[in-house]
Amino acid sequence: MQIQAQRIQDAIAFTPFEQCQPLSREFANIPARPGIYAIRHKTDGLLYIGKTKSLRGRFSGGHKAFLWA
Repeated sequence: MQIQAQRIQDAIAFTPFEQCQPLSREFANIPARPGIYAIRHKTDGLLYIGKTKSLRGRFSGGHKAFLWA
């Protein structure tokens, strides 16, 4: 299990930044479904990995990553 988790984390961390969904306050574009998400900074790398019952609800309600990113 730990090896699988490390592979997933590496895949997220090493995906080219240009292929990532930009963090914005346009919440209508974020799906209202459960999901796992990762927050990356353009230069500082992976900041946060989390899970939620509603991706749109998680970000429209605020997220500490807005302060970091």
